[in-house]
Amino acid sequence: MSDQYMNDQYHKLAQFYDDFVQKNRNYHKIATELAKLIGEARDILDIGIGTGIVVEHLLQIQPAYKITGIDTSESLLEQAENKLGKTVDLHCQNVSELDLGKQFDVVYSRGGAWTFVNDQVETMLASHILGLTEIQKSFDRVAKHLKPDGLLIISSSNAYGDNLVELENGIVHKRIAHTEGNEDERYTILDYLFYQNEKLLAEQKLKLRLISYQTTTTMLSQANFVEESIKAETYFIYRKI
Repeated sequence: MSDQYMNDQYHKLAQFYDDFVQKNRNYHKIATELAKLIGEARDILDIGIGTGIVVEHLLQIQPAYKITGIDTSESLLEQAENKLGKTVDLHCQNVSELDLGKQFDVVYSRGGAWTFVNDQVETMLASHILGLTEIQKSFDRVAKHLKPDGLLIISSSNAYGDNLVELENGIVHKRIAHTEGNEDERYTILDYLFYQNEKLLAEQKLKLRLISYQTTTTMLSQANFVEESIKAETYFIYRKI
């Protein structure tokens, strides 16, 4: 087992991943909305591709897309490879150290590295990368991998909350969410639990850094991104200048 696999945040969740992320979500609709934003672009990079659910639907909509996907989770990438075969170029890489040797028309993140969250009081960036220096590096690396005038698309949704859903085979998924820290350094802690007949099958905790919208805008500007548009509750779109 490689060092990356040993540090895989999603290793304990992998066997349940597709079931719980697809619960109450229409991924074809999600992909259709994303395809409209991508437009006529063809060279696309998915930051945090996971098991490839979004990409699977994107390719159904437009088979001409040339998609590259990165993720830090080898367990999820294994599922993506099984699902997508050779239609997508997959890499186990951290976006802060992104090095693919090519540039893209569009880069997007649907929560894999970052997503915007709105708790009705403020909008914040939720990042799987925890250090501000590393987050800035991730924006810089993405900028280097975008063609001139290329787009960076970051998803947006309601803030993380507690959740309880029933999956197949009597498995119940429970998510417990809470925020810790202070105004200068805040985190969301997500505790994922899976039960069957009240027996705990798996548990995984994830920690995400929360950054104010203003700070995020400044950091993206330093990486030569300018905000182009905001699709309410769905996507923030930036253009490389």
